[in-house]
Parts: sequence; structure tokens; C-alpha cells
Amino acid sequence: MHLKYAAREIDEQLMSIGLRPTHIIGGIGTSGHMSAIAFYFKSKYGDDVKIIGVQPAPNEVIPGIRRVESGMKWIHWVRFDEIVDVERDEAINGSINIARREGLLIGLSAGAGVHAFTKIADEEGVYVLVFPDTGYKYAEQFE
Repeated sequence: MHLKYAAREIDEQLMSIGLRPTHIIGGIGTSGHMSAIAFYFKSKYGDDVKIIGVQPAPNEVIPGIRRVESGMKWIHWVRFDEIVDVERDEAINGSINIARREGLLIGLSAGAGVHAFTKIADEEGVYVLVFPDTGYKYAEQFE
């Protein structure tokens, strides 16, 4: 479903406003959605698009994402250009910053993607951040 619909929808929305992605950033949980997105965009644009996966830093826990070495079904079928480690507090702050600036209540795996963006966005381009969760279940962490 991620390959057939989500990846294609992202691409079609970008094309409708005349853009091509240069970077796609998203948390790696079971690896299904980011692997499908990586497969789609690498197949279509090759190395013109960089796929950045986000995982918890060593000895950290961020709900919804996990470390690559924990074993994932799909990640070995595709190539990620970079994997970024994020600490739990950084993910929480990323979620809070987006809520304050954009009015979107995103979850911690999405907040981790926001923090990864701030770490790697040193070159111009069209960055796509994948927000797969909402922040409604994380009220205690936001306190």
C-alpha cells in the first residue's frame, strides 16, 4: 500500500506544484513505509533524491521507530543514503516546535524526523518529511 499509494501520492502532489524531491526524511519503524517510499523514489529519480531514515540514538526509546540493527523486514530491499540518530528529548522538542509553528500535533516519530531535518538540512533542495503519527497519545511526554 505504501508503494502503490503513499509514495505515488507524495510524488503527484509535488509534481502538481512543479517540484521534485531532493531529500525524503522519515522514521524507520517496521520499515514498510520508508522502504516503499525509498524504492519508489530511487526507481524514478535515482541518486537525484536522497533517502534519510531516522532511528532512536543508542540506548534511547522513541515510540514508533527503532534501530536498524533490531531487524526489519523491508529495509534490506532498498538503499538509504543516510541514517540519523535522534534522542527522545530531541524528538519531543521537534514535535513541540511543529505544534507551535505550524499548528500540527505530530507524534514522536514525526518529531524525530523534524529533528533529523534540522541536523542534515545544510544544502538547498526540496525536503519531504514523512509524519506517520499524531501527538494525541503523547500528552504525558509533552508535559
